[in-house]
Amino acid sequence: MATISCGHCGGVHGTVAEVRACAQGGGGPHDAADEAQLSLADLAAGPPGLTSTRTSPAPAPAPAAPGEPGEGPARSTAPRGSPAALPAVPAGPDAFAGPEVLGRGALVAPGQAVPPAWQAAPRYSLDAAALEAPEALVGQLLEHWHRRERVVVEIATDGDQPPATVLEGDAWCHEPTLLLEVDRLGHLVWSNAVDLRDPARPRWPWAEHAVAAGARPGGPADVVLEDGTPAYCDGGPLAQLDRAALDPDALGPGIALVHRISLERGRTTPLGQAGPQTDLAPDQLAAVAHATGAARIIAPAGSGKTRVLTERARHLLRDWRVPASALCLVAFNERAASEMRERTEDLDGLQVRTLNALGFAVLDGRGGFARRGERYRVLTERDVRDVLGELVEVPRRLNTDPLAPWIEALSQVRLGLRHPDEVEEQYGGDVEGLAGVVNRYRAVLRERHAVDFDEQIVGAIEVLLAEPATRAAAQQRCRLLLVDEFQDLAPAHLLFIRLLASPDLATFGVGDDDQTIYGFSGATPEWLIRYDQLFPSAGDHPLEVNYRCPPAVVNAAATLLARNQRRVAKRIRPAPGLEDAPGALEVVTAADTVAATADAVARALESGARPAEVAVLTRVNATLAAPQVVLAHRGIPVEQAVDERWLDRTGVRTAMAWLRLATAPDKLRPADLREAARRPPRARSPKLVDWMAEQRSLDGLARLAGRLSERDGDKVHQFIAELTSLARTADGASTAEVLRDIRRLGLDDTMSALDGFQRAPRQSGHLDDLDALIELASLCPEAADFPTWLRGALAQPGTKDGVRLATVHRVKGREWPHVVLHDAGADQFPHRLASDVEEERRVFHVGLTRCSRTVTVVAPVGQPSPFVAELSGATPEVRGRAARPAGNANASSAGRGRPPSPDADGTPAPAGRVEALKAWRLDRCRADGVPAYVVFHDATLDEIARRAPTTLAELARVKGIGPGKLERYGADVLAVIDTAG
Repeated sequence: MATISCGHCGGVHGTVAEVRACAQGGGGPHDAADEAQLSLADLAAGPPGLTSTRTSPAPAPAPAAPGEPGEGPARSTAPRGSPAALPAVPAGPDAFAGPEVLGRGALVAPGQAVPPAWQAAPRYSLDAAALEAPEALVGQLLEHWHRRERVVVEIATDGDQPPATVLEGDAWCHEPTLLLEVDRLGHLVWSNAVDLRDPARPRWPWAEHAVAAGARPGGPADVVLEDGTPAYCDGGPLAQLDRAALDPDALGPGIALVHRISLERGRTTPLGQAGPQTDLAPDQLAAVAHATGAARIIAPAGSGKTRVLTERARHLLRDWRVPASALCLVAFNERAASEMRERTEDLDGLQVRTLNALGFAVLDGRGGFARRGERYRVLTERDVRDVLGELVEVPRRLNTDPLAPWIEALSQVRLGLRHPDEVEEQYGGDVEGLAGVVNRYRAVLRERHAVDFDEQIVGAIEVLLAEPATRAAAQQRCRLLLVDEFQDLAPAHLLFIRLLASPDLATFGVGDDDQTIYGFSGATPEWLIRYDQLFPSAGDHPLEVNYRCPPAVVNAAATLLARNQRRVAKRIRPAPGLEDAPGALEVVTAADTVAATADAVARALESGARPAEVAVLTRVNATLAAPQVVLAHRGIPVEQAVDERWLDRTGVRTAMAWLRLATAPDKLRPADLREAARRPPRARSPKLVDWMAEQRSLDGLARLAGRLSERDGDKVHQFIAELTSLARTADGASTAEVLRDIRRLGLDDTMSALDGFQRAPRQSGHLDDLDALIELASLCPEAADFPTWLRGALAQPGTKDGVRLATVHRVKGREWPHVVLHDAGADQFPHRLASDVEEERRVFHVGLTRCSRTVTVVAPVGQPSPFVAELSGATPEVRGRAARPAGNANASSAGRGRPPSPDADGTPAPAGRVEALKAWRLDRCRADGVPAYVVFHDATLDEIARRAPTTLAELARVKGIGPGKLERYGADVLAVIDTAG
């Protein structure tokens, strides 16, 4: 008669019921919260044999996960604090060795002999040196693990169990590729190994869990399930075993396999072996049916990635019979998550979460994650601004957003995993003291039990690193991760995903390196290129068919992308039998690109399309202004992309001020005079600008000049000459001609200096604004009428179901029957400020492949994007920002640096200049109501005085000056330097 050794009383029992009765009598009844999953105390220890060095009490355990379809009620695991009930030991020295195909290891004492089943297995030692530097042993064991090969590990440590890692501190101190190697080592040593250190009492922990869950020991395998099926318990990598490829006796006839992913939940559901029961294309089916947990799915535009993801989830739950509480489908945004939920409504208990929702669940302890005793509220953007407003003093000025660089810098630190000092250097003087502000900002959030968007991720990372129990519970909820849009992950997202997926790293990543267009956030094609290094032994399943786009577009896009060097080699082909519609891919070169775009939209509508089935896409938002106005003028419904707020942009505001002055030189407006007198900068002091703003005509300005010193009088006369020349042009010339003359005054150079600080061209540059203004000017030739006309045109509300107007970055993942790629010029694709030409080529490709029927590329005559020629296989020279004269451009890689700054030669700054600058600063900080250091630190003033810059470009090279300060104070500083001499 088989007996069961009891860890409670030290004796033996004849039945599982007796073991349970002993447990209830000696150890007390289990809490309901312990049902269905291992307790957090067990989870903190990770796999058997792994414990935490943390001595604080574990948080309350997570609530039981919903019951899985087809499974009985969850059963409790062995009581905490005592060994689990042991199944009877079969006769023979190879007890629990299991079939060779399962690759079970053996744990022994140093020098201990092993039974025959392990005598040929390689032997390793887990000692103090291995725990101190685990990487080498992890690498060796990992190879055996994935090949399902037996190993023998001598346990030569002082304690029985290696400690779980605890890392406290800021997330940005870690690389996105961080893994907790000691935790991995414990997993590789213990999770699939029989403990033979007591020869009289060998232990196979997963069989013990099966018995505790209702199985009985004995039979031809490890246990016999409640329905009489013999079964092996498996602690190795989760995989569907291809029985056809195995020796008939590998497992034995009729023997099931129960994986630890079920056993750790108190269930004995056998792993299913059926294939996907769905109608898919061959490449999609191969991806869905992948036999292990980790795989890279390269999914080009239109290849059906969402269906692959959702069918993979269905296959795992229904065919593999994986517990729903172990699987999480991760979407990049809520729109994608909603679509996935709609497609998986029939899958009870499936987690579908965005990255941020997943991070919030870890922090807040909801949805089956460990309760940490805290509840959080999510801040809105306004809340974030309110908190920052309490921490930083910024000047409050009309038409400026001084908190914008702080918000952006906070994101660079947290999602980019970049040190605050590095980010502060990048932003010049606009976020001085960033490290302190980051710490205070996060402290305020903790005090208020609040998180913002980025803190949901970085806060979760820090909790996972510092709290082994929370980490183990989260990892149990995420044994299998299905991650969408993998190429869009920021560094913090990647670290978060890998921490959750550890130690198995069973991550099914779906994405397309050719659609990596968010480099400004840290996204990179390297995540997919090096996927097998990030997730060892991952499978590779490229989807090859673009079912969305017509063949002409698919083939042209493939030709275009072949020019990129940093990419996964792939074949992309159109759907079989799909034919091109008329005008499937059309390139239009035109002198008037706005009219050409409007004509293309009109043709699509004439073909029967509804306005909502047409999209006009551009590289930057400002370029949408003219198409928006023209389409509305033609009576075509459009969504509003640009409104009156655009008129407050620096370049637009300055150009319009000059235009109003030029068309009414005898009715000068103070605000326009003040704006025009400062830009382009002519070294006019704030006091001089104030005096000029008091005049109402050119004659008044001339009289003012006669009352001033010769130096200041000359500056006023220069302004009069420039304005007089513009007024003559405005008397008979078109609006566009007047605006071009305004730009030639030096406004282009001024805006170029400000643009030089852009860290990545994800938004309109100031020169883009001026170009858009010229396009709009052609629609209203009368210069005097243009300002009023333009404000009215931009005030027109959009139509919800109108033609979609958007930048390419805003619509990745979307599609329309008809797409017009507007203004595909040489300064837009690649953008004039871009240094990464390959990313710019990917942006162009994403724009092309949003269509399902036709795409029209509209390019300016004589200046088409080189990518247009590449569509047909030509190889024109393509120069990114780094290849152009640097000027004020950021010189470091990926746009992460600041303008190059010559080393100071140690020459003392002239005292007179320093005093003049300090006097100006005093006036300025009083006017703005901020401390002096908010304007400029003394060290920055000393450097300005030493260099004596004469242009904005030269001033931008001074350390401590960022784009915000250059825009707010640049003209004044140049005036002070000029006056001080």
